[in-house]
Amino acid sequence: MRRTDFDRRWTRQRSGLWAPSRRDLFRGAAGGAATLAALASRPGRAQSVDGPKRVIFVHYGQGTVMDQFVPEGTERDFTLPFITAPLADWTDRLVFLTGVDNLMPGFNEVGNAHENALYTVFSGQPFPVQDSARLSAAGPTIDQVIADRIAGDTPFGRLDFMVGGSSADGFVTGGRFWVDRDDPVVSFNEPDIATLRIFGDTTMSEADAWALRARRSSVLDAVLDTFRSAEQRVGTEGLARLDAHKEKLFALEQRISGGVGECNPPRTTLPDGYDFTYDDDVSALAMNDLMVTALSCDYARVATLDYSNTHDHAFPWLWADNGGPIVDTGVWDNWHAMVHADYQPGMELVYRWYVDNFVDLLERLASTTDADGDNMLDTTLVVFMSEFSSGRHWYTSLPIILAGNVGAVETGRWVNHMPVDRETFQEAGGYEYSGVTTNQFYTSLLHILGFDDETFGFTDGGGLPTGGVPGL
Repeated sequence: MRRTDFDRRWTRQRSGLWAPSRRDLFRGAAGGAATLAALASRPGRAQSVDGPKRVIFVHYGQGTVMDQFVPEGTERDFTLPFITAPLADWTDRLVFLTGVDNLMPGFNEVGNAHENALYTVFSGQPFPVQDSARLSAAGPTIDQVIADRIAGDTPFGRLDFMVGGSSADGFVTGGRFWVDRDDPVVSFNEPDIATLRIFGDTTMSEADAWALRARRSSVLDAVLDTFRSAEQRVGTEGLARLDAHKEKLFALEQRISGGVGECNPPRTTLPDGYDFTYDDDVSALAMNDLMVTALSCDYARVATLDYSNTHDHAFPWLWADNGGPIVDTGVWDNWHAMVHADYQPGMELVYRWYVDNFVDLLERLASTTDADGDNMLDTTLVVFMSEFSSGRHWYTSLPIILAGNVGAVETGRWVNHMPVDRETFQEAGGYEYSGVTTNQFYTSLLHILGFDDETFGFTDGGGLPTGGVPGL
């Protein structure tokens, strides 16, 4: 892979200053004035010392097979069916949460089921404009709200990873996570590019790294000169915005001129012929490794991992377990068409594979120490969920699991708000509402982190329930 000197990355040092946005990180400082707005940071409130230091969101698509996901038993005495069975040894560190509904699609007048989920599941708000040609999340998703509050002095505001997805440069724009309205998160989906961009080029000499930073700093000087010129031509409101952006540029310039960091990247060996757009079984483990390592170095305190190949994928590494292809192409056009129908044999293997990768993430966290000398699993809140409960595009009773440090919430439990049993739901649960919402769930996450919010997202003028999820 050819790289120019300008494309090379330097190893970052924690500086106490806000980092560039995803787009600046990917494009380099030469992105210029067009990306300046993304450099703004937002102050956060104090955090509970007993709560988690960081948060990871793991999202997989197309729901699950609910009667093979949902536990059976009571709150503290339950067994796990096939899909969640790999988590049996971890139950004392988990909270299984069922019966949480995403009500936001009901407030939209446009968009198909996938669009309604894509733009609302983590934002907790309907579309900002009811126009099918202008669909976007209405504001920052819960991950960004948390990142704004707990990023502190980390080099990156957040780090985002994607498994699969077409990409020419190792980055993917889009997914379920949003920085703000009309501003989707940009995720790494190529492990080598992610390693380079996060940990720097370890083959560069310190002198070359200094020279690179000096060139990038000079680019920022030129941008600041452009700002000074613009100040002569804008009104009071424009001046306030320019001042805010300029402060972040000064901070960025100081950080870029800083020293070389000391955190080493993971040593991941990818197999010959590896295709990061399709070999999800390899990518998932590599991204888990990168994410845990970067977070252990305190490079960020919020990270996301999104599985993007949810439409037309064959999952060939699972064929041996299935006795043949997962998707019978004589019946279904693709995986998406298959999950649209009622339960079909083989579907549970894919959903269990997502859980297997979740277990791998927990194992890596449990065996890693962070920059403060603390165990990563003991200090990280992990959220594992899908935007649907079923491939039939149901927004009700989303499958959710919390792991690691969940603050004062008691672990080893199944908190169940499903209005019907799992078998009944599997057959016809798409219109069975529990009265508990994703907005309440995100409020609970903020409570776990030590914040005192009583609402998140859209409240319908007080018509929707407030506070956290009962039982959390």
